[in-house]
Amino acid sequence: MSLAYILQELDDPDFDDIHGDDETGGFAADKALRLLVSSLYASWRPSAVTFLAAARVAVRCGERLSQVTTVVPDVLVAAGVTPSAEWWKPSHRVYLVSRFGKPPDVAIDLLTRAAERPETPVARQQAYEQMGVTYWVVYDPCRLRSAQPVTVFERNGQRLTPRADTQLPRLGLGLTLWRGTFEQRDDEWLRWNDLSGNLLLTGDELATYWRCRATELQAQVQASSVQAPPAKPDH
Repeated sequence: MSLAYILQELDDPDFDDIHGDDETGGFAADKALRLLVSSLYASWRPSAVTFLAAARVAVRCGERLSQVTTVVPDVLVAAGVTPSAEWWKPSHRVYLVSRFGKPPDVAIDLLTRAAERPETPVARQQAYEQMGVTYWVVYDPCRLRSAQPVTVFERNGQRLTPRADTQLPRLGLGLTLWRGTFEQRDDEWLRWNDLSGNLLLTGDELATYWRCRATELQAQVQASSVQAPPAKPDH
């Protein structure tokens, strides 16, 4: 639980002065989003082969200026797309639905402020429905709005409706809460898993796994060489 959240719960008079303009979630959100994006690139191998995952990149749809809808999800995931080679150009810095040819498959929003306006989640849902997003995930790590920290909405027709679980079966993915250490910080993290419940490992976790496997194999080879009987001399 963050210090900001504790101060907010205690109704600290300095809370608004210190944190009133912070809508980012600070260090905690930065690390949580990096875990979600990096583990996809380390371990996810979708059938579409290519995919794009990004944190806090604007998604825009609509051709006419009066009809343009722009949302900045905390994480977006889109299978089967590739960013432009000229991604530093301003025109390629956003996820323009018409340019990529499809909306994102997943949009994740992280709730960090209890004082968020009540209409904001409704507006977000309507925007994602208009864009055609397949899954919308609301992650509430401090349980600011609900005792349920993760809610997955799935597209059914033109609407996004809540699922009873946290699976994203059209992508072969799911989400789970995991207690452990990421980048020297022990906490509860939102993580990807496959539909069998196996975590998608980070690059560091994969490196640790393969180091352990190499050590085990080396020990097995050494044990086999010690136990092998000496070769008989040729006469």
